[in-house]
Amino acid sequence: MGAHGGAGVSSLCASWLFAGDAMRAFPGAFAGETPFVVIVAREHQHGIDCAHDLITQHLSGFAGETTLVGLVTVAARPGKVPASLRQRLEVVAGLIGDRHWHVPWVEDWLTLRSEELPVWRPGDVLEKRRKQPPASECVPLAVAEIGDQIRSTIVDLLNTN
Repeated sequence: MGAHGGAGVSSLCASWLFAGDAMRAFPGAFAGETPFVVIVAREHQHGIDCAHDLITQHLSGFAGETTLVGLVTVAARPGKVPASLRQRLEVVAGLIGDRHWHVPWVEDWLTLRSEELPVWRPGDVLEKRRKQPPASECVPLAVAEIGDQIRSTIVDLLNTN
């Protein structure tokens, strides 16, 4: 679920076979809809503020019958997140037990359409290579690893209920 427009949901949904876009609204838990939600936000002040608002909405009980799996933030630019944003992000992620994943900057995503992105499927081998292939040929390792971790978190949540 995107916290705001431009968060990176389209690229992530295209890259993860198991993901779907909730169109910036908590799912209504209708037949066939998953109750599991991952909030996605761009790593800038607006994105973190929007993520905070949605997490607070969920924690207040105003998100319906959903299970908040965690928060994925997508780099807004190459390099490190400024200290002030990093501190704010730590506070926001702390609201959900630090279930926070960071997607690093993927330069190739600027020039690729969602339908051109390769797909990571649960069970696909995650190969660590010295030089990663272009994102047009292979899901970036960090993106695949995050997908795998989110999937594992959902499985753990299912097993604890």
